[in-house]
Amino acid sequence: METDWALGEVMSAIDHAGLASNTLVIFTSDNGCSPAAKPEELEARGHFPSAGFRGYKSDIWDGGHRIPYLARWPGVIKPGSTCARLTCLTDLMATCADLLDVKLPDDAGEDSVSILPLLRGQDRPVRESVIHHSIQGRFAIRQDTWKLELCPGSGGWGKPADSAAKKRGLPPIQLYDIGTDTAESRNVQAERPDVVARLTKLLRQEIANGRSTPGAKQENDVTVQSLGKQSEAGDD
Repeated sequence: METDWALGEVMSAIDHAGLASNTLVIFTSDNGCSPAAKPEELEARGHFPSAGFRGYKSDIWDGGHRIPYLARWPGVIKPGSTCARLTCLTDLMATCADLLDVKLPDDAGEDSVSILPLLRGQDRPVRESVIHHSIQGRFAIRQDTWKLELCPGSGGWGKPADSAAKKRGLPPIQLYDIGTDTAESRNVQAERPDVVARLTKLLRQEIANGRSTPGAKQENDVTVQSLGKQSEAGDD
């Protein structure tokens, strides 16, 4: 796709127009690698589109959700610096509002948090949690290094699908410590019922509030089913 070349053209245009010092450039993606790109063939040739993360686009695992996020803002963002704080693409809305000194109404950006402090080099948490959603309607919630997934399998097109995971007798939920297990290879839900209970309660509360940020309670667009009977992927 020549993405690197296209981005370079955009950056060069900004520089040549003399706008670099007053322009925040953000380069990111909307999800992990699509299975349509045949990642198995890519990996056989030494290219791993999900890096060390599990799964791809559609799945509940981080290979489908964790994405590159690069930003340039001369005079504000220190070149070569990194940030490991939890953020989400939904945060772009609140961040832009913060930059423009605009207050969002209660019924807008209900899941958006400004990451302007992080861009300015303040190393501190800006959001409590992030709710994930797979293509099959499975939920997950991330808080700190914990990630709770309310399905036995991928929740998407990856293997094992939920139906196959159930046949194998895998637990109906998954809990991973992303801080030590980025590959989501060791399900510790049986060992940490306290974390499962806490994150399940938080997820249900945020669903009930219709938002994951402070503010007036909002109605969800549709009826949300976080636990219980759901449709199953048909493939193995």
